[in-house]
Amino acid sequence: MTYDLIDRVLAFYRDRGAPMAVLQIAPSVLPADWDDISAAHGLEEGSSWAKLGAPIEETRTTALTDLRVGPVTEGEAVEWAALVTGQFGMDNEHLVAMLAQSFHNPAATPFAAWDGNHMVAGASLYVYGTVASLNSGATLQAHRGRGAQSALIAARLRAAREAGATWAIGEAALPEPGRSNPSLDNQLRAGLQVLYHRWNWIWRAEGDIERSADEQ
Repeated sequence: MTYDLIDRVLAFYRDRGAPMAVLQIAPSVLPADWDDISAAHGLEEGSSWAKLGAPIEETRTTALTDLRVGPVTEGEAVEWAALVTGQFGMDNEHLVAMLAQSFHNPAATPFAAWDGNHMVAGASLYVYGTVASLNSGATLQAHRGRGAQSALIAARLRAAREAGATWAIGEAALPEPGRSNPSLDNQLRAGLQVLYHRWNWIWRAEGDIERSADEQ
């Protein structure tokens, strides 16, 4: 991780007119002079996340719910993508279209939970070699507390095991002191363990312009 590398990454966002970007960097690759690099590029510390992982054979692949859980069909991909992005406050039509296209990636499998015929939760599985990534878990507010995400984690772990994966990884935001994050709790209950904590580094185009003006 070098000054020049961060320069090239941020140039990508500048060239495309992005108002902001989030850089997620494992602490093990941060250099000794990271404080200087981040300050020079106007990067701010954002939220702290936990990276989790465990051998799949040590995870729990069963969970109770009254909802129907399974893979999403091609005809349901856009509905699934809209549900997931909407719950993260990212319901931009372009993001929905991009996420829906993950259905056509052979390494990715979108899953959902249904209350009758109504899709109420979604999540995704990405298998790369022997590693399975659990991501994009989201549930409609009115249907939380019914075991949707626990069941989606279990279903994806079973699918990952069948696909030949031997390790499962995931991540979740660390809660504020005295509070909890159900996403983190669900993964811990499924047998994943915290491997490390990672800061999200925030870059904002507005701050970038202000620094450029100061340098003139």
